[in-house]
Parts: sequence; C-alpha cells; structure tokens
Amino acid sequence: MIGTSPRHAEPTMRECAALGIMHVWMHRSFGAGSVSAAATAYGRGQGVSVIDDGCPLMFGPAADGPHKLIRHVCTLMGTVPRST
Repeated sequence: MIGTSPRHAEPTMRECAALGIMHVWMHRSFGAGSVSAAATAYGRGQGVSVIDDGCPLMFGPAADGPHKLIRHVCTLMGTVPRST
C-alpha cells in the first residue's frame, strides 16, 4: 500500500516493481490521496496489479464504523474500486 503524497507515488511504485511486489494499492480518501497517474501507468506497464482508489481499511473484516460507512457511501455512488 502506498500512503504518501502523489509526488512520491511514482518512485515508490518503481521501487515496488524492482522488489517484485506485484499488488499495490494507492490510498485515496478525499482529494488525490496518494494516487498518481504516472505511478499507475508505470506499475501496470510492469505487470503490477494496481488499485488506485479507496482505502483498504474499508474492506477488512475488522473495519471500524467510519470505514464501513465510507464503503457503503462509495458503493452507492459506484466509486468502490472494482478492478486492477
């Protein structure tokens, strides 16, 4: 999971690919979050499965109330990440 400013996301994605990390989630809550179009494109170009939206904590079995609420709202709005 990348949880940094967008300007650091591409170098972080490059490091992930170099280390053989093949599944990367760029956190986004409000605004841009950690998402960078360049990082997404680079990762996918290297065969990395990239989720470039949302927060993994929305999906955990022990998710807290606010994360469950955000997931519900995002589901209703059609913005829950569905593919990599």
